Amino acid sequence: MVDTAHGIARRMIKLQISNIVAPDLPGDTWAIDLDAADGHEILDSHSVSFQIQFDVGPADRDWAEHFFVHVITPDGRGARGQKRKFVVLHEYSVSNLKQSLQTAVSACEKEDWEHSLVALRRRFLWEWDMPNG
Repeated sequence: MVDTAHGIARRMIKLQISNIVAPDLPGDTWAIDLDAADGHEILDSHSVSFQIQFDVGPADRDWAEHFFVHVITPDGRGARGQKRKFVVLHEYSVSNLKQSLQTAVSACEKEDWEHSLVALRRRFLWEWDMPNG
């Protein structure tokens, strides 16, 4: 990215998503594989409401932080509440979820981890922001 006001090229860090889990999903479908072509599809793709936990960190590092977000569709909006962040999908599918999550995380790529974390916390609940109990 180039800062046009000063003509300076700024390097953005690349963020990587890993370890997506959805404990609300049934059976062994709780792990969502970013590399898989498919995954657990929900029968009513217009009435979805479940929480996911996922890790995000710099792609060139071997550590990540935990984040949480509630995945909903318009008919599943009854889940709104305090201390929640949302990814709203017009229609649920595993591919829609992966694409939406990747787009949101990519939008949080800044010049360093501290600035990226601020942007991530605007969109997702960070593990240290979760309410106790």
